[in-house]
Order: sequence, then structure tokens, then C-alpha cells
Amino acid sequence: MWIAGGRVAAVLAGAFGLSSNRADGRGAYGGQGWVVGPDGEVLALTGEQDPFMTVDLDLACAERAKKTYPRSVFAQRSAR
Repeated sequence: MWIAGGRVAAVLAGAFGLSSNRADGRGAYGGQGWVVGPDGEVLALTGEQDPFMTVDLDLACAERAKKTYPRSVFAQRSAR
């Protein structure tokens, strides 16, 4: 469920969204880590089989995303 909220937040903000989960050998923890692109695409997920990830982010992608789709009500108001 958290990843769905992360995807929405990334699209609305025109930004990358990232989440991590606790890593500890003393027990199992629910959830997973993820990276979401500014368009809501899931770029990477951690899990039991892949507990670590590295992702190269194209920051220009986020800059382009901020110029498309009304990302902010406040930005829209100031542009009028």
C-alpha cells in the first residue's frame, strides 16, 4: 500500500520517490524498499531475494516532469 502512495506523491511532485525498510539480522521486517520515478514508474524494489539496490537517477527527468502536468496548485496560481 505504501508504494501506491509513493507513486502518487512522485507524480504530483514531479520528483523521485524513495523508501527504505529496516535492515537487521535480528528479525524479519515487513515491507520493502522502493524507488519510483517522477512519472510513477517503479524503478526498483527490494525484497527477501534482493535486499539491497542501487539506482542511477537522471535528475533532468525530474526537472522535465515539473514542467508538465499541473504539479502544484500554488505554481498554477502564481502563473496566472
